[in-house]
Amino acid sequence: MTNRSNLKLSTAFAAVLCIAAAPQNSAAQGVPAARTAGSMAEFCSKGQAEYPGGIARMHPSFKFNICWWLEDAGIEARSFDEIAAALPEHAGPSQAAWQATFDKPAQMHLERARALEERGNGTAASAEYKKAAFYFRMNRLPKRVPAADLQATERAHVLLGKPLQRVAFKTGAKEFIGYFRAPPARPGGNEKLPVLVILGGLDNMKTEMIRHSDYFMGRGFATIIVENPDTGENQLGFRPASHAMLDAVADYIKTRGDLDASRAAVYGWSMGGYLGTLGGLRNDFYKAIVNVGGPSDSSFGQAHCKVAPAWIVAPYTLFANMNPQTTPREAMCEYYEAFQLSRQLKKPTAAQLRKPILMVNGAREDLVSRDEPASLAALGFNVTQLVFGEDGHTAESNMGEHFEFTANWLMRRLKMEN
Repeated sequence: MTNRSNLKLSTAFAAVLCIAAAPQNSAAQGVPAARTAGSMAEFCSKGQAEYPGGIARMHPSFKFNICWWLEDAGIEARSFDEIAAALPEHAGPSQAAWQATFDKPAQMHLERARALEERGNGTAASAEYKKAAFYFRMNRLPKRVPAADLQATERAHVLLGKPLQRVAFKTGAKEFIGYFRAPPARPGGNEKLPVLVILGGLDNMKTEMIRHSDYFMGRGFATIIVENPDTGENQLGFRPASHAMLDAVADYIKTRGDLDASRAAVYGWSMGGYLGTLGGLRNDFYKAIVNVGGPSDSSFGQAHCKVAPAWIVAPYTLFANMNPQTTPREAMCEYYEAFQLSRQLKKPTAAQLRKPILMVNGAREDLVSRDEPASLAALGFNVTQLVFGEDGHTAESNMGEHFEFTANWLMRRLKMEN
């Protein structure tokens, strides 16, 4: 995969962890002081919005996603803290000490999984594979496909009788791999299924969005999970034109006799909300769009770009193929102005303006502009806003509540039975 920086808007990454030493006029101007949780157990119990500085010994970007990764893997936060206690101060995934710290439990759980599988205990083996996948995920590096995480996660689901069907899509000469999943067929039922295309953040692998897929399958949706460009198994570069990947997914949906091509929607998480919104508006095939904590217009504007946290500006700069240690923030901001929805859709069609968009976030958002819903509404788009007052980016502490709201909202827009 070319030019893959494999960084993100919403989770942990490696290459920018030592960026604080960058020149004062660079895009990565340093990490601002903020409250820091003493442990993952403390952080997860109080919520990520409570600690904008993240978790002790880790870069602030580690404040996203890990709490629910742990929960999905069946790992207690205090168990993670016992392992992470061995990390050197300010360590990062690119360092050998970090890799060794998390490789040890990954290999331990992998060996247990294989032994249990040999004994025919598929359920217990699946649980161990999920734990191994979590620790492999902690060690992934930019520009590399996280093969160990993918293999362990996929094996875990095979053993549960819920295989993750790999589907290869192509946009031009570039390929990206998704997971197709569908709820169990109802006895005597032959109704075609509505479809939800799920995109994670810029560094969210397919494996990390299974929680979302599980919920929406439980509400009657077939789901297709795809990664953002420059992430995981997606060979596309991160740029507005890559919204064409949603066209490829739409073409695939049309080929399946078990899917209802008249009831398809897009669900974008964090930066996935950007391409989900742009691509969902560009293609009339999609009937509704959900943007959870993602940028769309004002976040790419100069006003927000100039005040965005330095630790998130650094990966933005890398995705623009610029050096975050030498590139002036102004240059990076100017580059991303072209991403604004108002520039990409200068003259929205009547169908685009009518298409329902749900925007979900926390009132204590600290990555994207809090003006996004108002910005889109001012442009004439059909926006519904759901905000959680004591939560932050993607409202992760209220995930269950906004899953339910989103499913109900989608079911009304797609005219589904409850």
